[in-house]
Order: sequence, then C-alpha cells, then structure tokens
Amino acid sequence: MTVAVEQGPTSNSRQCADQIAPDFSRTAYCVHGLICDVVTMEQVTQKIIASIKEGRRCNIATPNANFLRMIRSDPDFRDAVLASDLCVIDGMPLVWFARALGIAAPHRVCGSDLFDALMRRTSDRISAFFFGATDDIGRRVRERLDESTSGVWCAGAYSPGFGTVDSMSDPRIFDIINQASPDLLVVSVGPRKGLLWLNRNEHLLSSPVICNLGATIHFVAGSVKRAPVFFRSHGLEWLWRIKEEPALWRRYALDLRTLTSVLVGQILPCLVKRALHKPSATQPSAPRLQHYHDVTAEALKFSGAWTKDNLAPVRAGLAAATQRASNLVLDFEDVTFVDAAFLGLVLVAYGYQRRIQRGFFLRASSRQVKSMMRLHGCGFLLSAGQARPETNSTPWPVSANKLGVRKLWQTIAMRGGLWSNFHRH
Repeated sequence: MTVAVEQGPTSNSRQCADQIAPDFSRTAYCVHGLICDVVTMEQVTQKIIASIKEGRRCNIATPNANFLRMIRSDPDFRDAVLASDLCVIDGMPLVWFARALGIAAPHRVCGSDLFDALMRRTSDRISAFFFGATDDIGRRVRERLDESTSGVWCAGAYSPGFGTVDSMSDPRIFDIINQASPDLLVVSVGPRKGLLWLNRNEHLLSSPVICNLGATIHFVAGSVKRAPVFFRSHGLEWLWRIKEEPALWRRYALDLRTLTSVLVGQILPCLVKRALHKPSATQPSAPRLQHYHDVTAEALKFSGAWTKDNLAPVRAGLAAATQRASNLVLDFEDVTFVDAAFLGLVLVAYGYQRRIQRGFFLRASSRQVKSMMRLHGCGFLLSAGQARPETNSTPWPVSANKLGVRKLWQTIAMRGGLWSNFHRH
C-alpha cells in the first residue's frame, strides 16, 4: 500500500481538535431512531469552515436508508451514528419520512454534494486527507484536486485495505494522517466500518472535521459516475447506482424492505397516535423540568407534554446537566406526550454520553409514552444503562456497571427517593 502525503503544518502546531461538547441548539429531530439535523447546504459548509478556523471537532454523519436498516440490528453502529456532532439527511426516503412526521426538511444534504460545495468554495481553501479505497483511487483523487482550482486540496491519501476496525487502528496510521495536518478527514471504508473506526479513534485524530462520506472518493476520482440531477432529486439515485455497480442491488433490496416495514409499522401508527393524543393549543399539558444532581449523576425530571414549541427549557436543562462528565438520568414518569423534536434532543444527549463513556438512564412507565418512543424508533432508550442484551456490543464503562445501575434504579424505584436524595440546582 502506498501513501501520498503533502506535508502541512506539523501536528504539534495545531491543538488536537478533540474537544467534545454537545450542541443542544441543533435543529435535531428523531427520524425513527436516527438524529436528523434540518440544515441547508450553506449552513453545513459554514459550520465546517468555522470548526476548522476554531480548531473545534465536528464529526459529521450522513444517514440514509441503509443507516435506518443497520441501526435496527447493530447497536454499536447506532451509537456511533448518534455520537456525531451533525447528522445531515443523505437519503430522499428519510426526507419523505421526516416530512410525514411534520418536520420541515426542505431537501437532502448528501455527502457527495457537500464535498462538491466545499470544492466550489474557493474563498476558504481547505486541506483534505482521504482514508479508504485503493492506492489507484487515492492517486487519481490527488491528481484531480491538484489540477483544479478547487477549494479543497489533497493533503494525502491512505489505503488501509479490507481489514477490520482493529487492523485499521494501528498507531502508525494515525501518525501518517496527523503529520499531514488536514483540515478535513474523509473516510471511505463503508458506512459501518468507517463510523465505528471514527467513533473508536477520534481522540487520536487531530483533524477538526471528520466524516465518513462513502462513495465520494470514487466520484472525485471519476471511477464511478454520479447520477444525473433528475435521479438525485427524485429519490432514484439508487437505480443509477445499481446500473453503475450491479452488486449493490442486494443492499438496496434490503433497504427497501426496511423502509416498507418502517412506513407501515411505525410511521402510519405514529401519525394516528399523534392525532389522537397531541395536546391542543387551548388545553396544553403544562410542561415542567427539574434538575437535580449528586456526586454520581445529573438528573432531569420531565413533566407534562413536550413538543417542538416548548424546547427552550429542554435545551438549557440538557446543556446544564452535561457540563460535567457524569452519568445522566432522565425521568419521564410524569410525561404525557413527546414528539420528534423533543426526542431528537434526547438522542443528542444519549449520543454524547456514549461518546464520553458515561452512563445514560431513562425511566418511563407510562404505556402511552413508551409507545410513542417505540413508534419513533427510540425504544432502545427505555433499557439504556441497564445490562445490554445485544451480543457483540461494546460494554458500558465502569462508571455505569451492573452494580451501579442496580443501586441507581433501586433509588429511583423508591417513591420520591431519587429527588429527595439529589440536591436541587
């Protein structure tokens, strides 16, 4: 395997961009277990440029129908997606699902279009390192960017082959990437492997912006032709991809089966339940949020109905509760209604807790609230923090082990016990 690196500033001259902090000001919604940020292409590019200038970590995920299928059977992949700083809607089916849920998602912001937008932005030239594909593809990407007046120049490329996440986590690889000091690290080793690799190793990477952009490296190299605009804008890019790469038909067939299952089994029932139980404007269920803490955890007790119209205290409460690296407890015992906007912020909190390896615990016994969460694809949160039943999943850290979980839930089970034992802010 060959490595092409154009030496930039040494890694010692740039502070490592791994300062991680949750952003609860995000316009984040839950779309059946995925976080989807409703943002424009311009807003995303502005965030990338700002992160680079400030040396602040921005981990970008681009969820699509394939993600929707994989998070249902792979909790580690799901957690890696939710741990991202920004999740832009890559697939048109997710845009349609979001709109069906009342989310104002104007269009998709796919990874390939995002990279094209950065290439067109010549006023802020940035350096990119490409991790993935083959040596030949890496060489062609470098030649393409070097020959153009693109807003992105190639700082280097590395082909890790077709190994495991473990084999690709060799310290020598991180040295190669960091010595190039890229502004943007583009990973192209498949969605699952790429996100797991980033989630596991982001603290070892100095690049401010990191992302897994799938086939983007092939589009830049010219080895795969992108679908015409008509196909992309009408949700038909998958047909073009099958024409270009026939082996993809099986993946898209499985994705279609998942989309149909979600539509029939979750979206339609969710719309019915929302119509029947959403609080009216004339008789709202007054929301209330209380914040408590002790030496082991931060706790937020929610009461009433929570929707996109009353999220200000949720944003402030979650921001305050995550200021210190501690376990996080959310109590939904007195909650009467939740929507996709509220659950989107809950998923941001969950992803952050997983990212910093701290516990996340959620309590909800109301049948209606639990049903709403499951219909939104968030049923896994109901068992978060307990001994995880999934096989081959990453265990919770010592701060949230079985003994600690058992003691915490014993406290919660005592009527009012949790709140009397916590100190109110």
